[in-house]
Amino acid sequence: MTALKTLLVLSTAGLMLACNSIGNAPVASDSTVSGNIAKQLAGDVPLPQGAVIRQQDTLVMGAGASWTGRLSLTVSGEPQTVFAYFRDSMPGAGWTLTSSSFSRLSLLTFTKAERMATVQMQGSNFGGNEVLITVAPAVRAAAPGARP
Repeated sequence: MTALKTLLVLSTAGLMLACNSIGNAPVASDSTVSGNIAKQLAGDVPLPQGAVIRQQDTLVMGAGASWTGRLSLTVSGEPQTVFAYFRDSMPGAGWTLTSSSFSRLSLLTFTKAERMATVQMQGSNFGGNEVLITVAPAVRAAAPGARP
């Protein structure tokens, strides 16, 4: 019976190790946003102190003021405070607020030069707020008479 228990423990440990990686690439864990990470990932998008990047849901291409992609965060605090942080901080980084909606699922939309950013936030069942920041090139209107 002891050998069976040992085999079961070793098998479980092996499965847990296998679940921690996909192929040869280890799955990264979430990390708190530090000054360097915030600058590298978000560049010109301000991030709240203590925000935690949910790396498994984040895809960022580029860096600094030209990155595009999706940044997934967990931010502590009241939903109204987190909403106000982004509403008030983004214009200070050069973004222009184009629309906003505060509710259970809040949304802020900003533009800056040739880019557009959306900040979507929702209270989490486990406390804090789930925040998705998506930055992409802005879509230009077609010239009159232009064909697709």
